[in-house]
Amino acid sequence: MVVRLVLLVGAVALIALGLGRTHQRHACDAGRHDAFAIGARKRPVTDAPKVARELLDHCRGAEQIVDGVSAFVRVKATAPATELAAAAVRREPERRDSWLAVAAVRRLHGDQAGNRRALARARQLDPLSFRRSS
Repeated sequence: MVVRLVLLVGAVALIALGLGRTHQRHACDAGRHDAFAIGARKRPVTDAPKVARELLDHCRGAEQIVDGVSAFVRVKATAPATELAAAAVRREPERRDSWLAVAAVRRLHGDQAGNRRALARARQLDPLSFRRSS
């Protein structure tokens, strides 16, 4: 009887955990969709700070955050793009795309030295992606 009760409690806990993660994933996907809408100029650029906050709050990894940076750089939403790029590097500092996002933001700010440093770090993490084709 006790074993059945423990199994039941464990099953309920796993279901609750699964539902919570599903909600987070849906909220992250919605934030990503909103960021792309801003980048495509289907939503106003003034929505970018709110969407950036949604991405930071609901997305676990750096991939979705980097996608947000790309969208915001396209429409020159510098503050949200900068915030997201910094968060991407904090979350996954060994990810090439995080450093490419930093490079894009530095370029947007006109900081060519910072752009070169971020590109060098990305190249260091994934040298094969930067091989010159002949």
